[in-house]
Amino acid sequence: MSDTTRVRYCIVGGGYAAAAAIEGIRSRDPDGSILLLSRENHRPYRRPLLSKDLWYGEAALERLPLHPDEWYREQRAEVRLRHEVVELDAENRRLWDTRGQVIEFEDLLLVTGCRPRRLQAEGAESSSVRYFRDLEDYLDLEARLDRLQHVTLVGGGFISVEMAAALRSRGKEVTYVLADEYPLHRMLPRELGLPLLDHLREMGVETVSGDTLTSIEESPGLVHARTLLGNELDTQLVIVDQGSEPQVELAEAAGLAIDDGIVVDEYGRTSNPHVWAAGDVAEFPYQALGQIMRVESSDHADAHGRVVGANMAGAQQAYDELPLKWLRIGELVFEGVGELWARLTTEILWVEPGREGVVFYLRDDVIRGVLMIGMRDRLEWARSLVREARATTAAERSALVTAKA
Repeated sequence: MSDTTRVRYCIVGGGYAAAAAIEGIRSRDPDGSILLLSRENHRPYRRPLLSKDLWYGEAALERLPLHPDEWYREQRAEVRLRHEVVELDAENRRLWDTRGQVIEFEDLLLVTGCRPRRLQAEGAESSSVRYFRDLEDYLDLEARLDRLQHVTLVGGGFISVEMAAALRSRGKEVTYVLADEYPLHRMLPRELGLPLLDHLREMGVETVSGDTLTSIEESPGLVHARTLLGNELDTQLVIVDQGSEPQVELAEAAGLAIDDGIVVDEYGRTSNPHVWAAGDVAEFPYQALGQIMRVESSDHADAHGRVVGANMAGAQQAYDELPLKWLRIGELVFEGVGELWARLTTEILWVEPGREGVVFYLRDDVIRGVLMIGMRDRLEWARSLVREARATTAAERSALVTAKA
């Protein structure tokens, strides 16, 4: 017979949103029982450091945990690591894990996050093809690093760009293969994306645009790859970053509304009144932009998780944040808020060409998004411009940047 656990609040997932949800719950309910189920080996940690500060010696592994172990005990939150939930009965408010245990809950929060999109190539399941998303991926690469001279990165996302720069900073030869003309093509206008690619080349990264790997063959100590355009390359490790997809299978099988992610209202509630979702997996009303969106960002996961956790405990607080998205390429730091889509009208205003400036994302001359390059400590300024949502002239926007420089 299966073991059964009964809890007031159950959280499925182990990232930023999960830890923040505990804080949100406890801000309203000091006593209700909390159970966190995570498939990971570690309690919630600062995932962005894995492709940023750790590689530059600016952070140590000790800085990764969001909270020390005793914090969870102080919050009276039970954490079960290496627990995979395999079935959810939303109507009867219970779920099952791979160990046959049954958890009955009053309210459930799904913060299952995203998984990397897989490389579609012959031999892509070999041990020399890796994805870089969690702490195990970092530890594996760090352990291999002394034995590696050459690494190939495939894909044009945040992680591939950051890791290309990080690995070069550690003295590794890097080949960067991307299917598009330049990286981050959905976010960056061409007049910024191409110079970014040049910046990587200046760092010593070999770049191959408009191509991808189609076959991979392993031999002792070496990987031989062929590309769609007929190019061949030898490397020692392939790291793939072709974006990610939300992990919605549990919610979908339980009959919850699904679109680009798990559909939630402004409070984080799904189509079932006792099931909630937050963070990367949730498609939510982005109130500052007047759109329904899904956002992959640790800042969003943290803020959304905290608000939704409080709402599970009765807060009724609408989520209205403008979360930060950021990346680091060597010494170059990009920070952005709002609708960062290259399909919008974009305007680049430089304070110092190539090193410090602002990209405005515009619709009918209204600032919908702001991307800052090398301009630190201006986040609230950028948020205020998006929230204001008024039509501006080119002269006004130039004056805004000049005044803030």
